[in-house]
Amino acid sequence: MENHEDIAVVRKVENNFVHVEVERTVSCKGCAVSGICNANDKTILHKIKTDLKLKIGDRIQINIEPSLRIFSSFVVFIIPILTMLVFYLTSKYLFTLNEDISIVISLFGLLLSGLFIYIIDKIFANKLSFKIIKKL
Repeated sequence: MENHEDIAVVRKVENNFVHVEVERTVSCKGCAVSGICNANDKTILHKIKTDLKLKIGDRIQINIEPSLRIFSSFVVFIIPILTMLVFYLTSKYLFTLNEDISIVISLFGLLLSGLFIYIIDKIFANKLSFKIIKKL
């Protein structure tokens, strides 16, 4: 999988960290699912450690690790489906409930997966690995 590089603008500089705003119009054009997350309408800010001498307003090119993109796609798209399936099959075959109740329980599993995604987001939000490639 190829590396995904974005253009970002430095919004704040503090010690060895910069706060950057990713220009979503550039990165979202190449994303096949940008319409699902409505990323075009959001401002995305990231804190990145760097030794470069940057100032507010500088444009930089950042690299987003492919493994991070694969992991987030798995969490957002696959986990809810798997959770629904597990809840349905468990209620249908393990507890021998009728199909209507099993479907309702699987929808509850879908809601639970939303909570799981929220928790995963909070845990990994500060662990994202972005790398500054160069100053533009």
